[in-house]
Amino acid sequence: MTGRKKRITVLAATMGILVTVQGIAAYQSAFDAAENIIRAGSNTTEIGEEFPSPTPVAPDKNTDITKKIWVTNREQGADGVSVDCYVRVSLAYSNSDIGRAVTMKGQNTTDWVYSDDGFYYYKNVLKEGESTRPLCTGFMVEAEKIEKTYWKELKDFQIQVYEESVEAKPYESYQAAWEAYEKQG
Repeated sequence: MTGRKKRITVLAATMGILVTVQGIAAYQSAFDAAENIIRAGSNTTEIGEEFPSPTPVAPDKNTDITKKIWVTNREQGADGVSVDCYVRVSLAYSNSDIGRAVTMKGQNTTDWVYSDDGFYYYKNVLKEGESTRPLCTGFMVEAEKIEKTYWKELKDFQIQVYEESVEAKPYESYQAAWEAYEKQG
């Protein structure tokens, strides 16, 4: 090999090495970023009531109380993520002896079902921003069922509403969702 051929070979080899080194450096310094934002969903539910000025409960007369009860799955807005959910409601009375004289009126048995655990279960999925159909239209306090010893407590008597919610996915029914919730206990 002549001197000129040697120089060309060395020059070609050097150029090949430089191109290879630059390619490797460029590959190692190039990057791309992707931001994956994951937000946990939540179900923020609240009890709604249509409860006009309470009718005073007279100890010697049956008293008709208007009280509609429903639950709303509140919207979370742009930053929040709301999930579909199932809800259940229980009722309690500030005085259980007077509570024995109370009966529910206009109970919605199409959308709600009562269970032995003391809860009324809403059978439908409650989506973000939606409300359940009312559980009932009111209550009747039957005077003849109240012992006279409790008459003075009637003015402070309260019907208390408690509700819970559980995420609807991945469950096919309200029973399956609540059963899974109870198992996690």
